Amino acid sequence: MQRNRLKPLAYLALSALLLTGCSKLTPQQDTKQEEELRQETKTYTVKENPSYFAPANPTKYIAGTYDALSASLSQNEADQAKAAATYFLADFFTLSNKEEEGDVGGMDMIPSASADAFREYAKYYYYHVLPVIRSKQGPGALPEVTNVELTSQKQEEVTYMDQTYPGYSWTVALTYADSPDSSEFKTSAKCTIIRMDDVHYVDQADVTGTREAGEPASVWRVVAVTDQ
Repeated sequence: MQRNRLKPLAYLALSALLLTGCSKLTPQQDTKQEEELRQETKTYTVKENPSYFAPANPTKYIAGTYDALSASLSQNEADQAKAAATYFLADFFTLSNKEEEGDVGGMDMIPSASADAFREYAKYYYYHVLPVIRSKQGPGALPEVTNVELTSQKQEEVTYMDQTYPGYSWTVALTYADSPDSSEFKTSAKCTIIRMDDVHYVDQADVTGTREAGEPASVWRVVAVTDQ
């Protein structure tokens, strides 16, 4: 088993990974193009589990990855870790089901001690493009992950915040639905995940929310998404 030492916020190396093409927006041609990009809103239900919050307004693919995560809870550690990482990557990199830049996907899969910092970083380096694309090109142009492939699995001992945890890492390949900027979306990365005792992430700014942190439980948390 390899040992991988990460800085407390090592996953914030996302800056090198995040959607590089969103700064090069294709100008809106006309009203017809905008209408073609707009997609009918569909609702997909998921099989909720007590370990991880269900995604908000999931796409069909995100719903499938969450259901796979729920099913994996009765399987071995490696299968659980892979399902957790797949779900996080699908929800985080999909913007098509998000309304505003504060709707960061996959937050419950980030260690709660670092979640607020991660959320703000994600808003600044990635989710800020959401309102720009939505207003200029329509929601149909927003990134939508349709497949996450994890390969080259490595079992590792990962140091996070001066403590060592069992974990895994993979090489990631992301596939997106077709859109005007889909050729610019980041499609490869490395993802690292650990098993730790943690609580659900609850956004402190969401005073109307009904979700509660609850008691600590042994769960999987993503601690790094970086360039390969």
